[in-house]
Amino acid sequence: MSSWYKLALGNDDEAFEPALRIQQMFMSKFLMCPPGSGRALFSCYDKANDNLWLYFSPAAQDIALRVYAQPCDSPTALDCIGLLAGEGDALGMGESALLKKAA
Repeated sequence: MSSWYKLALGNDDEAFEPALRIQQMFMSKFLMCPPGSGRALFSCYDKANDNLWLYFSPAAQDIALRVYAQPCDSPTALDCIGLLAGEGDALGMGESALLKKAA
């Protein structure tokens, strides 16, 4: 079963460099994928806890596992999600749609 992944990077000062490196890793893979792959990287800043979260779509599992991200539920618009890289429509894709595209 496909899962979303999330990774806590810390506050703005701590998160900048790791977020940039992860975005570069993501883009190196994303640019080799066909359109509609469902690969996406989202970010969310949690003001209450002063923490930047990165969310990886199920199609970006390879990168998520490389950076030790943890499985999580699919984020929602209520999670203050912003597209960092990849396909923004991955957030609205159901698991069945992702499986059809992978086949």
